[in-house]
Amino acid sequence: MHCGLLEEPDMDSTESWIERCLNESESKRYSSHTSLGNMSNDEHEEKENNRATKPHSTPATLEWLEENYEIAEGVCIPRSALYMHYLDFSEKHDTQPVNAASFGKIIRQQFPALTTRRLGTRGQSKYHYYGIAVKETSPYYDVMYSKKGAAWVNETGKKEVTKQTVAYSPRSKLGTLLPEFPNVKDLNLPASLPEERVSTFIMMYRTHCQRILDTVIRANFDEVQSFLLHFWQGMPPHMLPVLGSTTVVNIVGVCDSILYKAISGVLMPTVLQALPDSLTQVIRKFAKQLDEWLKIALHDLPENLRNIKFELSRRFSQILKRQTSLNHLCQASRTVINSADITFQMLEDWRNVDLNSITKQTLYTMEDSQEEHRQLIMHLYQEFDHLLEEQSPIEAYIEWLDSMVDRCVVK
Repeated sequence: MHCGLLEEPDMDSTESWIERCLNESESKRYSSHTSLGNMSNDEHEEKENNRATKPHSTPATLEWLEENYEIAEGVCIPRSALYMHYLDFSEKHDTQPVNAASFGKIIRQQFPALTTRRLGTRGQSKYHYYGIAVKETSPYYDVMYSKKGAAWVNETGKKEVTKQTVAYSPRSKLGTLLPEFPNVKDLNLPASLPEERVSTFIMMYRTHCQRILDTVIRANFDEVQSFLLHFWQGMPPHMLPVLGSTTVVNIVGVCDSILYKAISGVLMPTVLQALPDSLTQVIRKFAKQLDEWLKIALHDLPENLRNIKFELSRRFSQILKRQTSLNHLCQASRTVINSADITFQMLEDWRNVDLNSITKQTLYTMEDSQEEHRQLIMHLYQEFDHLLEEQSPIEAYIEWLDSMVDRCVVK
């Protein structure tokens, strides 16, 4: 991986500020620039009033660097990206971070052979550390900044955008245990329902659900059908009378919700994570087949039990379908915004929009606070303009959208 040939500019939306810190040693600016760089003065003040309680520890930072990074010839990491990792580490450990320039000295203390290169084009070049990679075991792992990334660069030295994110496998979650199921001691059971029998059922059902989760983690989705059939059709005769109880049916509903949430977290921890096409296809197939498998497995069992099982499985299937669709959209969007030429054209088109005219028409029917809303729209317009101009990654756009919903809807 020849970083000197890298043509795509760094796309971290906080890069400009961090570069100034690194190059000019502006030691007090990091505290107010930890997101997209558009916090209000009140938020800045709040940040200042909520300083970390523990002082900076160089030995702890060196240990953190050793745990998360390694020497790797041919791999580059933007200095800003590494510093953002450090800010995250400091926040999680409630320690006061040093400024970006001081952090650079600590990095060189840990990795003395590290060099710096300025990479990028069209006036967008940024400083990168050369010869350091993120370890695969690190929570900050990104294939672009890892040893594996070297295999994903073609002969011209250009990054292949379609392979910039890690292809996720559920197997990385092997050993995941389900959260606790309801405890019979906490339930107000009717007198006609033996506590011991309900407790036995919950224990059996938890084992069954854990088995399904383990099977999904191994991506053996077809085995789920046989587990469902064997559990429900092989129910011991003495347990059958409790299955129609409203209390037990409600317990099953709670347990299914816990199971489905765990499966969703295993299959798609985030819609931003790239999934192999093969995994996406089997997830969609699983979502489609689950309802039919349950109909066969629950044949002849109480109607209220079947109804709640069907209702929750349908909701779960819809969630899986929606998540895979959003995941596909995110990956398509990532490919678009990772292209410097496309984002440059988008920025030109964006700046040609007659926002004043559109805003006037939009606010025409409003009687109050027209100017206040106009200022808000202009502010949001400028924030999006900034994201395009900085060629920000998709994570920055999503963070911005979250903040926009929070400011414009929630509050």
